[in-house]
Amino acid sequence: MRARAASVSDSGRPGLVLDAGALLAVEAGKLTDVLSQADVLGLPIRLSGGALAQAWRGGPRSARLGALLKKRVIVVALDMLEARRVGEFIARARFKRTTRVDIVDAHAALLSRETRSLVYTSDERDLVRYGVPGSSIRRV
Repeated sequence: MRARAASVSDSGRPGLVLDAGALLAVEAGKLTDVLSQADVLGLPIRLSGGALAQAWRGGPRSARLGALLKKRVIVVALDMLEARRVGEFIARARFKRTTRVDIVDAHAALLSRETRSLVYTSDERDLVRYGVPGSSIRRV
């Protein structure tokens, strides 16, 4: 089954969310056991289209990531509807004006929170800032 695009978080079933750092870990040959187990259990694997853009380089450099996309992966597009949802989610976070906002991290956090999914990341602090509980975060 190939990756499919979705403009919202799809069925809402809990599963896994991969941020850009996790996708880079996939490229490095990490998370193989986690992804295999998720596949066996039928857990949805979601990622932001923005995270994919941050990690994708094409060609042989993206071979492992390309293999992942051929599986049952939901790529949530940052289309107009989703971009508005992410923007409103960031506004509700009420950061200080000087706080650097990362749209892709916010999107991963929103997907994780909405679906009660584990999120895999290379920097858990970014996701905690967006209200993802520490118990839902896995560091790669």
